[in-house]
Formats: sequence, structure tokens, C-alpha cells
Amino acid sequence: MKKKFTKKTYLRIITEILFLSVFAFFLYIHSVQKWMVVFGTGIILSLIFSRFYCGWMCQMNTIFRPINWIYGKLGIKRLKTPGFMKHKVIKYLFLILIVAAMVLTMKFKIKVNLILYATITSIALTLIFEESFWHNNICPYGTILNLSSRPAKLSVKIDEEKCTACGLCQKVCPAEAIVTLDTKKRRITTNSCLTCFKCQEVCPSNAIAYRI
Repeated sequence: MKKKFTKKTYLRIITEILFLSVFAFFLYIHSVQKWMVVFGTGIILSLIFSRFYCGWMCQMNTIFRPINWIYGKLGIKRLKTPGFMKHKVIKYLFLILIVAAMVLTMKFKIKVNLILYATITSIALTLIFEESFWHNNICPYGTILNLSSRPAKLSVKIDEEKCTACGLCQKVCPAEAIVTLDTKKRRITTNSCLTCFKCQEVCPSNAIAYRI
């Protein structure tokens, strides 16, 4: 599966490294709560640019990339998402638990770095389960952005006339955001898409573009 590395690809890599460095700096100065400002910016961006935060800014998704690369090189297979975890209510329960924990820690002034623990948890789970398990069923950031990105004007789309139904895009999508139509061609579920452009990098017919 040959990938096309474009200027956009290199720009994304640089942007991811930059934001991961910012996260590490906040962690170093014991002020990682400031990362919520970055996430808040991601929510605002998602109203127009879709889940740009997930694909370009999120510290978790950036760390997932080398994990996926190593697993791919070693041929290591990960577990599928358990069936009961796919119920829509699950991700909202996790979001409520995280929000409740944040409120309680602030109210009682408990010094617990929830963002750091969430990041560590995401890495641990992604070492065992397929990446989509975290993105679709647990990640509180993802649950919020799944909702906020619904009115987005710009998104990654597949031109069905150009699509050859090869399915390569579907295989590399980390969020399982690409569905198969009756024609065997593919379509992207916009608010589930991480805007990471992995699908565009492997598309042999240039059928995938970021557009209105």
C-alpha cells in the first residue's frame, strides 16, 4: 500500500510535533490544564474545518502514529472493539464521567492531572485494541468534536465518480469513518472523520479531497 507524501503530509507532521511539544511543555511546568485552551480552539475550528484538532493537534493521535508504524512493521494485530462497547450510549457515559471528575477535582481542590491520565490510558488501550476503539468509544475529546463538527463546511470527501471501489481508504482509516455503499464505492462520515488525510495518501485515483 503505497502512500503519497505531499506538502500537506509534511505540514501535518510538523504541526503534530509542534503541538505535542506544547503539551510536553505544559506537562513539564505542571500546567497541563492549559491544554484545554488548545482543545477549546479545536472545538471552534471544528465548526468550520471538521475535526482538525483530532488529525493535527491532539497529543494522543500524534503518539498513536509511531505505535501504528511499529505494529505495522512487526505485523502485530490488535484486538477488535468489543461488541457491547459499540453502543452509542457508552461514549457519552465516559464523557459524563470525565466531566464529573473534572468538576469534583476542581471543587475539592484535588491535585490529579486528569488530562495526563487520559493520555496514558489512551496509549495503553491502543497498544492492545485497534485505534478506532479509543476514537469512537472512549475519547471524551472525540465525543465532543463528533457533535461540534456536524455543521462544518469543510471536510474530507470522496468523489464517487472517481472512486474505483478499491477499499484502500477504508483499510487505513483509524476511526472507521468510511462506509461502503451499495455500489461498493466509499463515502466518509464527516463528523466521525479525524481529518488526518490517511485515506487521501493511499487513494490511487485521487478521489479524495478536503473541500466544501
